Amino acid sequence: MTRINLIMMLLPVVFMVHEYEEIIMFGRWIDRNREELRKRFPKIESFFTRRGVFDYSTSIFAIGTAHEFILISVVSFCSVWTGEYQWWFAALAGYSVHLLIHIVQWIVYRKYVPVIITSLLTLPYCIYAFAEFSKITVLSSFQMILWAVIGIVLTVLSLFSAFFCMGKFQRWEKEK
Repeated sequence: MTRINLIMMLLPVVFMVHEYEEIIMFGRWIDRNREELRKRFPKIESFFTRRGVFDYSTSIFAIGTAHEFILISVVSFCSVWTGEYQWWFAALAGYSVHLLIHIVQWIVYRKYVPVIITSLLTLPYCIYAFAEFSKITVLSSFQMILWAVIGIVLTVLSLFSAFFCMGKFQRWEKEK
């Protein structure tokens, strides 16, 4: 296996390391910080309350994570299998922006948020992966920017799909 293929196949692993922090810590963190969120960020808190996000159980959160994990794994595997690395690069770009958003959340909140430790720990992988990809790619700078934009857009769209699945699972869970 080449170095770049190994780096590419590590993306789903790195993604899950990050997501475990969120899955494990989210419920307890919300319980302890909900009132402060309501006071400091009332519009954001109200938006998430209306959508039931704060009511998600750990298993519901895991459904959304599994959805994203399957997508990022399929993209990584197929990219290595076919040699069409631009799709993996798009996924890497989407994940990297995801981490940067978490870092901004932490900076704005000025306290621990249940994603920051692994955001800071996995961001170096993203930087290294980008540097290694840049060495081997035949994509031009413009094409890399284009694929990064595609990855960011697809990441946002996949989040809508993940939240849809989470909502379905939440309704099923409440019926049982």
